[in-house]
Amino acid sequence: MNWIVVTVIAAFVQNLRFTLQKNINKKVSTFASSYVRFAFACPFAIALFFIYFQDTAIIAQALSNDKFIIYFISASISQIIFTFIMLYLFQFSNFIIGTSLSKTEVIQIVALELVLFGDTLSFLATTGVIISTIGIIIFSVKNLNLFIKNLFSKTTIIGIITGFFLGLSVVLYRGATLSLAEFDSKFEKALCTLFFGVTFQTILMTIYIYLFERGEFKKLYEHRYQCLTAGFCSFVGTLSWFYAFSLIQSSFVRALGQIELLFSYLSSTLFFKEKVKLIEIIGILIFVTGVTIMLVFK
Repeated sequence: MNWIVVTVIAAFVQNLRFTLQKNINKKVSTFASSYVRFAFACPFAIALFFIYFQDTAIIAQALSNDKFIIYFISASISQIIFTFIMLYLFQFSNFIIGTSLSKTEVIQIVALELVLFGDTLSFLATTGVIISTIGIIIFSVKNLNLFIKNLFSKTTIIGIITGFFLGLSVVLYRGATLSLAEFDSKFEKALCTLFFGVTFQTILMTIYIYLFERGEFKKLYEHRYQCLTAGFCSFVGTLSWFYAFSLIQSSFVRALGQIELLFSYLSSTLFFKEKVKLIEIIGILIFVTGVTIMLVFK
């Protein structure tokens, strides 16, 4: 399947999951809400893994690959660190500056792929990635005066660090999928990476909630059907991301994947009747321009 189609599917489903989690956020703690994307996706990942492979020997085969173990564990931990830093970011009154700058993950992915895998982009493709990222930042900020005023604040540094750990997790997950050379198809590589990654993350985050937020388990059980729906979306979205990573460099995937913000924007304007701002339109146009350049010259 074409990487563009897979990426758009991943972005759409991820936006749907975000929408579902907005409602869950009101009923559980912020960390427990983040836990939903892993723990409630895990049963679906496990079920598909065993239905597809129908052989437990595949687990031993994957775990005999030292590179794969290093990649998926490092990626899983990086993604959890990203979650913790993002939650810390929300404590600041001007957190929107930091969350916007976390979108620099795509530019950081370009650098990380170069360092870790030696992957390079053409000059024009890199330019497209940078332009699309600028567009997303403008779209996310919505208030350039506020952004410029707080550009050298603490949240700026935290936002960039947040983007780094998100980008690092993306690159390492791609490394995990590519390290499974013995698997027959790219889908199998993506499914295996999903299975081990989400299971490992669920174990770690379950331990954390048990130690520090034990009461949240009851709340999650009370809203289990909503959590399962969000978890299913997370499962489909993550599998799609991983499959896309196996098809092309993750910098291209994540750059195009920012289209999820446009899906969010459309749902806000069409269903919630929010007013359109000029700065948002400018951000969208810059983003589309950047993505077009990237796709043409990749």
